[in-house]
Amino acid sequence: MKVVNLKQAILQAWKERWSDYQWAINIKKNFPKGATWDYLNLAEALMEQAMIGPSPNPLILSYLKYAISSQMVSYSSVLTALSKFDDFSRELCVTSLLEIMDMFCHRLSCHGKAEECIGLCRPIPYRNLLPAKDPIHVALSKQFQTVLRKGWVDSRALHLFESLLNMGGVFWFTNNLVKELLKETRQEWANRVVELLYSIFCLDTQQITLTLLGTILPDLLTDSAHWHSLADPPGKALAKLSVWCALSSYSSHHKGSFSARQRKRQREDIEDYNSLFPLDDTQPSKLMRLLSSNEDEPAALSSPDRSMSSSLSASQLHTVNMRDPLNRVLANLFLLISSILGSKMAGPHTQFVQSFMEECVECLEQGSRGSILQFMPFTMVSELVKLPALAKPRVVLAITDLTLPLGRRVAAKAISAL
Repeated sequence: MKVVNLKQAILQAWKERWSDYQWAINIKKNFPKGATWDYLNLAEALMEQAMIGPSPNPLILSYLKYAISSQMVSYSSVLTALSKFDDFSRELCVTSLLEIMDMFCHRLSCHGKAEECIGLCRPIPYRNLLPAKDPIHVALSKQFQTVLRKGWVDSRALHLFESLLNMGGVFWFTNNLVKELLKETRQEWANRVVELLYSIFCLDTQQITLTLLGTILPDLLTDSAHWHSLADPPGKALAKLSVWCALSSYSSHHKGSFSARQRKRQREDIEDYNSLFPLDDTQPSKLMRLLSSNEDEPAALSSPDRSMSSSLSASQLHTVNMRDPLNRVLANLFLLISSILGSKMAGPHTQFVQSFMEECVECLEQGSRGSILQFMPFTMVSELVKLPALAKPRVVLAITDLTLPLGRRVAAKAISAL
């Protein structure tokens, strides 16, 4: 059947003011069905007719919504039709398309890379939909509280978050969303925040992870004024989010899967991370200077001679590219964790470290791809087994590299001391 006949049928229904139900009966009666009516490009034909004028045609849009809800058309065909709309000056039309996306976005799934999943929801830009009068930090907080109440991130919210990320930058965006997590004192809701933030951070996983692990966590862990914010349940939730981001970023990073945005930002930000974690380990990094400036724990956290390289074994350094910003961030984070475990001052920050390591072990036991525990100094093992939750043989075996002679010796010594 020619497409022009389908368009005529749509126009006839509109002229005669058929209801969506009457229209559907007519379509099913006069056009033979395949698996769906996608072979007719039904979704695209309805979109084209509905968006002819300066504002959308509500009756024809009702036909499209009925077709979606009754599965006369597939979600992929609707996404394809939406992606062809490019006149974003017509705000009423854009708003109508957002409403259509909201009908089924929570039913979409993608089994490819995270970037592909995000790409499914990028046919329409939302820059002009940000509140005009709100400061961007207020807009970010309001939008996050909205998705928290709903329990999922729809396509409209995702694009608003992306606009805010572009406007405020990675550090501002990540830091403010972490603050939203640390506000949540209810266990169930803190866990929900983790899942939502993990999905939002897929907008730029690599750079957000570098910022979270390389700047935000060290600041929280080394400044005693922030330790109270790391108390459970938000502290444990942040530990979980940090491990998830680290594993996801490390796994995709070493597969070479970067989005166009991530490839662009990686070159722009490389100097910042080399400044934070210099390649010359004889020169103390910013993180090490930060540790050395802690007056409360001079013996434990002040280690000017203890470089990142010296905390890893020769075999570890041989297999790890320390010119890579992510590798250096992970190695320095574990060095900081080791310093905290070796200190005598307990508090919410030590509880956070324990939660972080427990999550690392749990994810490893569940078969997560890419182990970030390879960046852990072997000297940490003896400190970890002093923690009741980690003083187990299976944990020792999980956190030590048994392929190395030193790893086997450390594991045997730790297990014998349990």
